[in-house]
Amino acid sequence: MEDWVIPLTLMPGLGMMILSTSNLSTATSNEITSLIEGRMSETTLIEQKIKQLFLLNVANVCLYIGILVFGVAGLIDGIFSLQSPMHDGTFRTILLIVGISSLVLATIFLVIFSVRKVKIKRNQYLSKIK
Repeated sequence: MEDWVIPLTLMPGLGMMILSTSNLSTATSNEITSLIEGRMSETTLIEQKIKQLFLLNVANVCLYIGILVFGVAGLIDGIFSLQSPMHDGTFRTILLIVGISSLVLATIFLVIFSVRKVKIKRNQYLSKIK
């Protein structure tokens, strides 16, 4: 296996971590919603849950950034391996570069989405308890 594929092999592990933190985030969000709908009088508990949700979402953003970095590393190394004079699988490498490029682009959109989601959810919950 070529060295430039190694960062890409780490992505499934990060994907599992994203799935796990997304499930925790959804559960925490549902818990906050039920506390707000139950007219919980103690807003400090709700605010603590909101902080907890914020940390989970920041962790998700960091995991997305990790995938982005691994994707960019694979992309750069793949492009440099294409320039090697001994390279014989040019078409395969070009397809892998296109695939990794789309992965990088999707990850950038997911990072932007996650950051915006955190801000929107936080404002939504804080406006409901005030």
